[in-house]
Amino acid sequence: MKWFKTAKVVTFDALIEAEATHAILKVPSSLEEQLHLIDLTILDLQMVRVIYTDVAHWMPSMVDAFYEELIRIPSLRRLIEHHSTLERLKGTLSRHILQMFEGKVTMEYIEARRRIADRHVQIGLQTKWYVAAFQKVWNVLSDKIENSDWPEAERIRIMRSASKLFNLEQQIVMTMYEGQVEEERQAIELAKRQVGEGVQRSIEGLAAMSEESSANFQEIEQHAKRVSLTTDTISDRLTKAVVEAEDGVTLVEEKTHHFQDVVHDLTQTTEQVAELSRLSEEIEQIAGMVTTISDQTNLLSLNASIEAARAGEMGRGFTVVAQEVRKLAEESKQSAAETSRIAQEITQKMLVVSKRMGETESAVVQTTTEMQEIVHVFSRISEQTEVVSRQVRELSSDTSDVAGTIEGMRRIADSIAETADNLQEVAASI
Repeated sequence: MKWFKTAKVVTFDALIEAEATHAILKVPSSLEEQLHLIDLTILDLQMVRVIYTDVAHWMPSMVDAFYEELIRIPSLRRLIEHHSTLERLKGTLSRHILQMFEGKVTMEYIEARRRIADRHVQIGLQTKWYVAAFQKVWNVLSDKIENSDWPEAERIRIMRSASKLFNLEQQIVMTMYEGQVEEERQAIELAKRQVGEGVQRSIEGLAAMSEESSANFQEIEQHAKRVSLTTDTISDRLTKAVVEAEDGVTLVEEKTHHFQDVVHDLTQTTEQVAELSRLSEEIEQIAGMVTTISDQTNLLSLNASIEAARAGEMGRGFTVVAQEVRKLAEESKQSAAETSRIAQEITQKMLVVSKRMGETESAVVQTTTEMQEIVHVFSRISEQTEVVSRQVRELSSDTSDVAGTIEGMRRIADSIAETADNLQEVAASI
């Protein structure tokens, strides 16, 4: 049995030596001090490569140990289920741990760790949970190593080398978290500065706005008072305008009635003129008849004179009568002609008068229509003026309300100014 252990020690050293060509330790100068501090050497990487197959065999137990505690915490279980699935995460963790035992600590190895750590930061997995769960992985690994067939001395050497890799793992994770914390701290500081600057600008803006608002409120208040006085004056004038408009309507209605009477009189006069014109025509006809009769009488008297001349002395008296009749007929004819001329002249004048009276009647009718339209216009003006007067009264009431509102706004502006002073104190404390 003792020989067997001694033989296995020789075999283990030989295995370590055999991994010399496969192990790689090549990191940036920024990490060399960390590796030197934990005493991680190429020999440690060769040693962990020797147990790579064993670790792969133990991996399910190690991965289960990592997640079985995490999923017992409700918030962490929800976090895991929200971003992925448990089986997928177990596969990722298995590859991640196996890579630790490949014995190749390079920049690629470091970046892979950083990506995993960064992913944990992104999904919100706190450092304490990751470190605690990874400790469960170490506990399983250390138990497996202690219970392995390797001699105690080799188990100690393996444990020491593996612990260095686990320590490096923790350093990388902590560095990423610290970087995140530092970024958050800087972001907070930046936010504080921005908030402070924003508050300061807001304070300055509030102060300026408060002063400007106060001045504007005073101006608005004065303007509101002027508007109130103006609306009162306008209201009085509108009231007078309504009264005057109503008086105007009454006057125009009276004039309209008067014009309607004139139209009626003109109509009657026109009818009378037409009647006179008709009578003149009748007179003219009668004069024509008189002329005709005179001509016939004149002809008869001429015949009578001829017969009287034939009668000689006995017809002399009849001749005198015939001459008188002829003379009377001539005078009647002249009178009839003069009467006809006068009747024609009267008829012509009657036509002119009738035409002018017709034109006058049309003008009066048009004027009456226009007066009626004026009545309607005055009525509408009166109604609209009454509406405007009512609106002006409402405006006056609203102006009084505005004045009260302005007073309230002035108090608010004073409160804003006081708030600005308080904000300035807060900004200074930030």
